[in-house]
Amino acid sequence: MDELIVRIEDVDAFFSRARAEMKRLDEGIFEPAPASVSFAGMPQLLEVLSGNRWSLLSKLRATGPSSIRALSKALGRDYRGVHSDVMRLLEVGLIEKDDASKVLVPWSKITAEVHLDKAA
Repeated sequence: MDELIVRIEDVDAFFSRARAEMKRLDEGIFEPAPASVSFAGMPQLLEVLSGNRWSLLSKLRATGPSSIRALSKALGRDYRGVHSDVMRLLEVGLIEKDDASKVLVPWSKITAEVHLDKAA
């Protein structure tokens, strides 16, 4: 779980990828595919990955698992704003919680697949 692929794709493309993955499993190919998160368009992607949230991801990756309070101090930001950003990033799967309820970024690499004709 080292890479996360962020995509902009419609529902048909999402289900096409899911069918292809199920076909691979039916054929006995059990090699895991990279984790991915899909957005319907560029506005949705940019709403989730705002500048503050990207900085939060970078800081959290650099510091390792953290409480939200410690993360807000490391970022020099208000706790409530960081808490709100963390909840949104957890919701879409860009960060995770560990067994101690600390938040973390399990990805060392985030790859964005954006096709200009689909990004509108």
